[in-house]
Amino acid sequence: MTLSISSAQDQRGELYGHVFENTSSGVPRGLFWNLSLPCAPISWEGEDWECSVLCEWLQWPVRDWTNLDGATLRTSSNPESVECSIYFTAHHPVRLESLSIKRVAHSTRFEVALSGAFDLQGYGELDAQNIPLTLHGEVDLDGVVVVPGNFFLKPSDASDVIRLVEPLLSLFNLAEPEWDRFRYVLRAEPQNA
Repeated sequence: MTLSISSAQDQRGELYGHVFENTSSGVPRGLFWNLSLPCAPISWEGEDWECSVLCEWLQWPVRDWTNLDGATLRTSSNPESVECSIYFTAHHPVRLESLSIKRVAHSTRFEVALSGAFDLQGYGELDAQNIPLTLHGEVDLDGVVVVPGNFFLKPSDASDVIRLVEPLLSLFNLAEPEWDRFRYVLRAEPQNA
């Protein structure tokens, strides 16, 4: 059986930046972008299973989130660090071949196109190597997140968060940091006229 992965109809994915560092692992403070794109369910053993593609640890040399328009895997500062996987009952690594994002007008939405391949094992008739993956869809830019626990000197309020983000990304078109359960979120706002 040939497995076909397609974008989910009428569902948008998510794009967000996060400021992260891990001094014990040698990861310097940086701004990383993650995106997730929902896929149509996969039928297996008489059931439909949720499916999505995740791309994490993307780094683009932009100072303003609006400049993500036209970003690609090749314009990433460190394409080797990008981790891509398809989630189908578990995460399966994807060998990402291409990725591009294009902003929709003056909104906080982006069109995403990606392609690659992955392997499945342990799924009976679905098992195969180099299963092609080509997706087109839209994502909403949720903004930038800061998880205080990711820092040695933990930010304790919104002004600390601003001091963490400002050297990495312009605060233009980002809302003030808001506390959300375990993290601060600077929501993306449409470009001012």
